[in-house]
Amino acid sequence: MASVRQRHTFIVHSQFRDSADTLNLSKDKLTINEVPGTRQDRIVVAEDHLKETDILQAVDSIRIEIVSPENFARIAPFNRQLAWGTHINVVPTEALDWIGFCKWIQSSVNSEIACIGQESFIEMPYGYYLHSLYADSSQLLSYIQSSYSDSAQDIAGELEEASSANYISVSLNKTSADKKIAGRLVAEMYWYYGLWTKAITAGGPHHRVEVGLLGKVADDPQGELTYGGILAVVGENEQFVPTLFDFSPRHRSVYQPAVYYPDFRNPYGLHPKHLTTVLGDISPPRNNTAVLDASNEEIETKVSEAPSSCGLYGYYILPNFIFVDKYQISDLADAQRGGVKRVVGIWGETDLEIPVWMVDKWGSTMLLELIPPAQPLVPGVMQQLDIEIPMHSRYEVPRWNTTAATLDMPWPTLFWACNGSVESEMTTSPFDSNGLGHEYLFNAGTMFYYLHPNQTVSNPVNKTYLVTKLNIPMVPLETYKYVQPWTVIVILLGCMWIFYKTFVGFRRDGGIRKAGGVRPDRDKMEKKGPKTE
Repeated sequence: MASVRQRHTFIVHSQFRDSADTLNLSKDKLTINEVPGTRQDRIVVAEDHLKETDILQAVDSIRIEIVSPENFARIAPFNRQLAWGTHINVVPTEALDWIGFCKWIQSSVNSEIACIGQESFIEMPYGYYLHSLYADSSQLLSYIQSSYSDSAQDIAGELEEASSANYISVSLNKTSADKKIAGRLVAEMYWYYGLWTKAITAGGPHHRVEVGLLGKVADDPQGELTYGGILAVVGENEQFVPTLFDFSPRHRSVYQPAVYYPDFRNPYGLHPKHLTTVLGDISPPRNNTAVLDASNEEIETKVSEAPSSCGLYGYYILPNFIFVDKYQISDLADAQRGGVKRVVGIWGETDLEIPVWMVDKWGSTMLLELIPPAQPLVPGVMQQLDIEIPMHSRYEVPRWNTTAATLDMPWPTLFWACNGSVESEMTTSPFDSNGLGHEYLFNAGTMFYYLHPNQTVSNPVNKTYLVTKLNIPMVPLETYKYVQPWTVIVILLGCMWIFYKTFVGFRRDGGIRKAGGVRPDRDKMEKKGPKTE
């Protein structure tokens, strides 16, 4: 097996036809010219070809994902969906030095990520998780390039181009069932659409470069996707090889046009209510769920029955400036209010009292099972679902000349999770991805059908950003020179008033404090006198 495997995949329109003007394959180079479509690049590097291995040897698995805040379309078969930001999931060994690991994150992933040790991570059922709102990938790409021990020019151009990708993933899984990636560093880059002009050259003796131009052919009633197209190994093939294959994808998008949009209800205050509105056909997904092809046109599909045992879920990423009260959310689920059916779990920082500057962890996550609306007799009926979650903001660090801090919160991810598939069928997919945060919270073999965030099936290219603004009230710093002395004065006056009233009461009662408004009977006390034997 080659020490480095590099793959370029282009998902093109079904009417695309290759020609000498668009594709030119020679013995050691492939030139493509203005090929429209979705693109994924994948680089798999053997661990012994990496210079720095101390950190990687101290983990069983690690996955770093950087997601653009832009509302880009997820084109099949790349339908996985995550909130905006940098996601770091790690399953450590006992040998992991957490302080050194944080230094590695800041030097190799992003220097802006707040990480001081294990206390910065939240513990999940599968391991540890850290999220940051910073989504700059340049530092991580530079690390991959500098850590590759062979001739750097082999992948330098690819990594430089990857800085414009909508999604980047770097992972290492030593326990993976897929022997092709077990113990190897896997880097994936995804662009949702582009007009591609590129020269792809052959690699060295241990570097395999594969290229595929594929289009979706059909969906069968069991939800499998069939793709056909042409493949080539640059440096080995001088002609393209036709291919046709099918697979059962783990991640899909719902075909029915259900979209959602979250926001905070006004007024925000310190206890804002987070409202997510879902509009459209909110019915369980069909087995042959389809998505758009790379031309953003709808593909004709047949409607079939929904998979068995499906549930609608919402996965929330809550930065450290906002949190939920787990007992309050449980009460919602018990009463079946706010669109909440069941609290699957809340992980991370949920302390109700501490201000933001005393929070060690990056924040918290929450997975909720939601209450879908009653299913209509006829599919395609437009419906509305409101999910209202009470949240609480933390006291912010005072700032000059402002009475509110404007902060960004990622949109939640809404999806149907359905059982009924076989895990081995999914792992046969060349595009399978198993390792997103919420995936670990479900059984193996679960299929995920994602709702569209504020976009429609007919118009997926929406340039909005999947970010919700929240204004947290705060005291401006310039008022502290008045607030502090007046606070002390008011406290002293209050104490003096309490002492004064206490002294007056004692004098009026002859040194004995009245109880319940009843005056002591001194005559009876004098007649009674002391006890004698």
